[in-house]
Amino acid sequence: MAPSIKLPKFKRNTDNLSQGMDKIQFEVDELQSYGEAGRVKALAYDPVQSLMAVATEFNHVCIFGQARVTYTLELQTVNPIKALRFVKGIYLLVFDSVDTIFVISLFTKTVLRKITTSVEITAFDTDYSLEFVFVGLKNGMVKAFDIETGKQTFLNIVEERRSSFPLVADKHVCSLKLHPRDIGTLLISYPKETMIYSLADDKVMLSFIYTLERTAPGGENATYAYGADGMYLPDVTHSLWHPNGLHIVTVHDDNSIVFWDAKTGERILARTLFDSYVDAPTGKECKRDRERMSSISTIRWLCDSDPEKSMLLIMGGDSYADEGCHQLVRMNFGKMISYSMSTYQHMADYYSQPKQQNIFAIHSNANVSDFVPLPEKSPYFDGNQKPALVALIMSDGSLKFMNYPEGSLSFDARRFPSTVSWLNPKITCSSSSYLDTRILSSIYEAFPPNVSILKGGIPSKPKYRVVAGSVVITGHESGFIRVWNSSEGALDSSSVLEIDIGGILQNDECSVSSISFAPEQTELSCGLVNGDVLLFSYQSNKLYQPRAIAGLTNKMSSLSIRGNAVVDISDRAPLDLKKGFMPKLLVRALDNGRVTALCNSSVNFVAVGYESGRLLVIDRRGGVVIHNEILQDAGLSIKITPTAIQFGFGITGTQQQRCSILMYVGTSIGRLITYQLLADARGRFTVNRIEDIDSNDSDIVDILAVNSVTGRPCSPTLGQLRSQPLETDLAFPLVISASTSDIRVIKNDAKIAHKTYGKGDISKVGVTGARTVDGNISFCLVCINGRSKKIAALSLPSLSQLSELRIPYRVEAKYAQQSSVLPLGDIFLRITETEAALVNIMNLRQAIRGPETSNSADVLFLKNIMVPWRPTFNQMVKNTAGITYSQLYKLLLGRDRPEKGSTEEYTKAWNISPYNPANYSLLGAGKPKYYDPNALHQHIDVGKSPKSAHSFENNGWQVSKLKKYASDAIEHSANKVEAYVSDVNDNFDQAVKDARKEALRSIVKSGF
Repeated sequence: MAPSIKLPKFKRNTDNLSQGMDKIQFEVDELQSYGEAGRVKALAYDPVQSLMAVATEFNHVCIFGQARVTYTLELQTVNPIKALRFVKGIYLLVFDSVDTIFVISLFTKTVLRKITTSVEITAFDTDYSLEFVFVGLKNGMVKAFDIETGKQTFLNIVEERRSSFPLVADKHVCSLKLHPRDIGTLLISYPKETMIYSLADDKVMLSFIYTLERTAPGGENATYAYGADGMYLPDVTHSLWHPNGLHIVTVHDDNSIVFWDAKTGERILARTLFDSYVDAPTGKECKRDRERMSSISTIRWLCDSDPEKSMLLIMGGDSYADEGCHQLVRMNFGKMISYSMSTYQHMADYYSQPKQQNIFAIHSNANVSDFVPLPEKSPYFDGNQKPALVALIMSDGSLKFMNYPEGSLSFDARRFPSTVSWLNPKITCSSSSYLDTRILSSIYEAFPPNVSILKGGIPSKPKYRVVAGSVVITGHESGFIRVWNSSEGALDSSSVLEIDIGGILQNDECSVSSISFAPEQTELSCGLVNGDVLLFSYQSNKLYQPRAIAGLTNKMSSLSIRGNAVVDISDRAPLDLKKGFMPKLLVRALDNGRVTALCNSSVNFVAVGYESGRLLVIDRRGGVVIHNEILQDAGLSIKITPTAIQFGFGITGTQQQRCSILMYVGTSIGRLITYQLLADARGRFTVNRIEDIDSNDSDIVDILAVNSVTGRPCSPTLGQLRSQPLETDLAFPLVISASTSDIRVIKNDAKIAHKTYGKGDISKVGVTGARTVDGNISFCLVCINGRSKKIAALSLPSLSQLSELRIPYRVEAKYAQQSSVLPLGDIFLRITETEAALVNIMNLRQAIRGPETSNSADVLFLKNIMVPWRPTFNQMVKNTAGITYSQLYKLLLGRDRPEKGSTEEYTKAWNISPYNPANYSLLGAGKPKYYDPNALHQHIDVGKSPKSAHSFENNGWQVSKLKKYASDAIEHSANKVEAYVSDVNDNFDQAVKDARKEALRSIVKSGF
C-alpha cells in the first residue's frame, strides 16, 4: 500500500522545521553491532590470545576480542555446529554434528579447509599446542588428522582389535582424552570399556570395566540388566584424566562416578553425586526406580594453579529428568594425597569425602545446556586450569557466566565486551536518550581499570568525536539495567552504569519490561514484568561503606508486607556503590496488570499506565500520587488502556500568555488525551484533563512533543519552570502521535498532517537534527518501519519524505519497536532478540583516526604472543619415559616437521610454538602483551613475531638437551616440582636427587 500524505497550508516558510535537510546525503552507516544472529549453541575460549568464539543456531561463528573487536563467519553446512576449539594460537576448529571439521584461520579470518571423516564423529580431543585433532568415530575407530594439511595421519585404532567386547553391537567411541602430561597416551572409552592406549607402543596399556553385582545399588538410573554371568555393566558416557595423570574417572549412564588408578587399573571408588561405595553389595535385591534422575551430561576435572589441587564440576544427575538442569554440583577434593605412600583405602576416602561439596543454583526459566570453564592460568589440562568464570549455555540460546568457585552468577558488563554483555543476561527491552555532554562526562569520569576477560585482537573501527551526548539503556532479565555511553559511536562495556534490581529487591526473577530516562535530572524509571515500577536517581550514596561486600544492601524493612502503593526504598541502596543510580520509590502494581506506558519527566513527575486502564502520576519529591484515574470512553463505556505517554512544555488555547507542563497520553483506541499540570500557591500540583482527540487509526505507540518554532523536543525542565519563558517557548507544541500504521501531527488541537503506512509497519519514530549547509540547525522525523525493513526521513511538520533507506539487517518487527532515534542521525536499531546495531543515517560522524584504524578489518591473531609449554611428567621423579613432540610428529606422519608449509599460518604457528627450539629461552619470560585501546603508545612487542635473544648457532648447549630439560626448568622456577617429590619411592637413590637439582640449577643460570 503506497503511503498517502496530507500536506498543510503554510503561511510562512519558517514553518518548515526541516529546511535544508533535503540536501543531506542519507545512508545507513554501521558504527557498531552487538550480539549475534541466532541462539548460542557452542562456545570456546582461548586464554593465550584472549579470544572467545560462539556458534549460533544459524551456523554463524562469532569471534570476540577486546572492545570493538569482533568477526563473524557463516559456515556453509546444513548440519548444526556442536563444538569449537582453539588450537596453536592461530586456528579455530569447528565441529559439526556429523562428520566435518572446519579449520578457521584467525590470521586471515577464513575457512582454510574442511576435514571430513566419512563416519560420524562421536568423540574428539585436541591439545592447544598440537596441530593434531584426535577423533573417535561411530564405528569404533580412532583416527588423527593434521589440521595444517587436512590429511589423515597413520593413527588408526580399530575397536575390534582392542576391545574386550568384540561382539557388542554398539561400538562407538563415547569419550576420547589426551593424557594431560603425556602427548603419547590416549584415554579411550567405548560403551562397555575404557582403555589407556599408548601411541608409541601401539597397544592398550590398561583396561577398565565397571561391573556391578546383583545386590550392588549402583547409580540412581541403574537398570539392573544383568548378564548371564550375573553382572550388570552400566554404559560409559564420559571419562577424564586427573590433572596429574595418575588417576582417571569414568561416568556411566546410571550416574555412577568411578575413580581408577591409571597406573595399575585398580578400581578406587564408585560413587554418585551424594552416595559413596555404590558398587558394594548390600545383600538386598535392587529394583529400578520409577522416577528417573537427569543424566550427568557434562563433567569437568578442574584444577588450581597447582594442578594437584583439583575438583569436579558436574552438570546433571541431581534432579528428576523432567525438571531439567538448573544447577551445577562441585566436589572440591583439595590437594592430592601422596600417590606412592597412600593405600587404596586412603584414596577411596579422599574421593568419597570431598573437602567441600557445593550446589550452585542457576536461577533461570531456561535449562543449562552446557558449561565451559574460562581458564586463567593456561590452555592445558583440557582447558580447566584455574577458571575465574564458567560460561553457561542456556537452552534458550542465551549466555550466563558464573563466578568460580563462588558459584554466583556474574552480570558485571565490564568483564566482557559489549557484544558479549549484550547476551548476559538476555535483553528484554531497550531505550535511548540524548544527554548533555557535561553531565555525561561527570557520570563516566571515574571508572576502575579495564577488567575485561577478553584482551585479544586489535580493533579497526574507530571511535567518533563527541558532538552531542547520548546514552543507550538496556533492560535485562534477572533485573539488570545498563546505561551505555553511545556518544563515541560505540557501547564501551568498560564504562557502563549498572543497576541491579534483583539485589535491591532480593529477587533475581524480576525482569525489566520498560524503561524511561529523564536526561536533565538523570532520573530513571523502570517497569517490571509483574507490574511494579521502580524510580531511581543518579547521586552519591549516603549509605556508602567502602569495605562492604558487593551487592549488599542496608535494610529489608522497606519491603515488608504492607498495603502502601508507593514505598520508599532509598534504604535499599547497595552499600559498596559510592555513586550511581540510587533506588528511591517502588510503585506496586496492586492488581493493575502489566505496565503499558511509562514516562519519567525532567520535572519530578512520573506517569504510569497499566493494563487495567489505570493512569497514575507520581510526584517524586514527596513520593505521592497526585493523579489516579481509570481511563474510559464516556460514550461507549469501554475500557481504554494507556499505551504511550510524553510530557511537553508550551502554551494552550486557554493560556497563551504563560507556559505550562503538558502531558500527552496515547490510548489503545487511537485517542490522544492532553492533560495540564498546574501548581497552587503551596507548590502542590494538580492534573487536569483538557482535550481529547481521535488522532490515529489504532493504538498509539509513540508520542513526541516538538517546539513548533525551533523543532527541538520541548520536554519541560526545572530551569524553564523557575525562570521567565523564552519567546520560543510561548508557542503551541507540535504533537506527533504514531500508531503502528499512521503518523499524525497536531498543533493547538488541530490536525495539520497525516501519513499512513501498511498495517503494523511502523515500529518506532523519533526526532533527530543536524546543521545544514546554510549553517542552521534543522530537524526531521525518523520513522523505523520494521515490517517493510525501511527507515524513512520525514520533514516537519509536513511529513513529506526526505529519504527512504533500506535496513541492511534481517529485522524482526516486534524487536524493532525497541529501537531509538538519537541526536546527529544516530539510530539504535534493535534487530532481533539477540542482535542490535548502532547506525548513523546522516553521515555526520567524524572518526578519530589512530594506529589501529589503519587496518581494514579487526585483527584477531597477535603474532607476538607465545604458546606456553605443555605440562609434562618430571622424568627423573616419575621414572617414566614420555614421548616428545618431534617423536609424535614422526610417529603420526612418518617424517620430521618440514621447515616450510603451504600456508602462512603454518609458519606463524611455528613462530610461537613451544616446540620451536628458537623459542626455548622465551618460554615463561613474561606475561603476554596485548593491544591497549586507552594507551598513547603501545608496547614495542605488540604486533611483532617473538624473537629469541639466545643464539643457538654459537651456543655450547645441544638442542636435544634443552628439549629434555626445558619443562623441568620451568616447573622449577614456578615451584611446581615440589608437588611431585612426595611421589618418589622410598628406595629412590639420593644421589639421583642431588644430580637432578644440580642440573636444574645450572640450566636456570644459563638463561632460562
